Amino acid sequence: MVKNMSLLKKKTTPETQGDIRMSTQDLSVFYGNSQALHEVNLDIHNNKVTALIGPSGCGKSTFIRCLNRMNDYVENCRVTGKVRLDGFNIYKDGIDTILLRQKIGMVFQKPNPFPKSIYENVAYGPKIHRLTKSKGELDALVEKTLTRVGLWNEVADRLGEPGTSLSGGQQQRLCIARAIATEPEVILMDEPCSALDPIATALIEELIADLRKKFTIVIITHSMQQAERVSDYTAFFHLGHIIESGHTEQIFNDPAHQQTKDYIGGKFG
Repeated sequence: MVKNMSLLKKKTTPETQGDIRMSTQDLSVFYGNSQALHEVNLDIHNNKVTALIGPSGCGKSTFIRCLNRMNDYVENCRVTGKVRLDGFNIYKDGIDTILLRQKIGMVFQKPNPFPKSIYENVAYGPKIHRLTKSKGELDALVEKTLTRVGLWNEVADRLGEPGTSLSGGQQQRLCIARAIATEPEVILMDEPCSALDPIATALIEELIADLRKKFTIVIITHSMQQAERVSDYTAFFHLGHIIESGHTEQIFNDPAHQQTKDYIGGKFG
């Protein structure tokens, strides 16, 4: 087995790793001759929620896709610098990206259930990663995961129905269930509430508050109110640069840069 792949399998704990779960060092991204990110340095804290804010096109989605190497699928994309998970650079040669994405799950802007049953949406990841040894264990894992996202009582009697038969908010919670079913260390969320109504949004925000007890979460949001409500840390992006990052309370109440203050105050964006 490639050494780098085996190192990714090592499970770390906050006690052995410290407060930082992920970090980027001089991370730059190029699409052809166009540079989308410029030497971004950011620490992502263990069992905390980090919100990425900034105007459209500022590099937030490019950045979050670097954290589990989704940019590998983008033609003419080149990444330089380092992205570390538990201290290990995930861009080293020989990394098993399937294993990496088991450790770093992702939830997208629009709910995108697999064209499968509710049950199979949750069971898919554990099956391919062989996380259970029997049908009984898999059933228990599906129930546990759907309960964790607040869906079990709503769907327990229709697990065989398509995931697409659920409402938008339910579909997004199903997608979160799918992401956490493989017991990742980090969950990436790219504007998970932008397509949802206020009631569904409130449910997702409550879920994020609960999930941070077990997972490290990075969320992109265009809602300043949401960033302030759900996050512990905030990073403000503009034109591919991080202008400012730190504790959310400090960023919103006493930003160090006028540009941050102007964006939060709605003067541009």
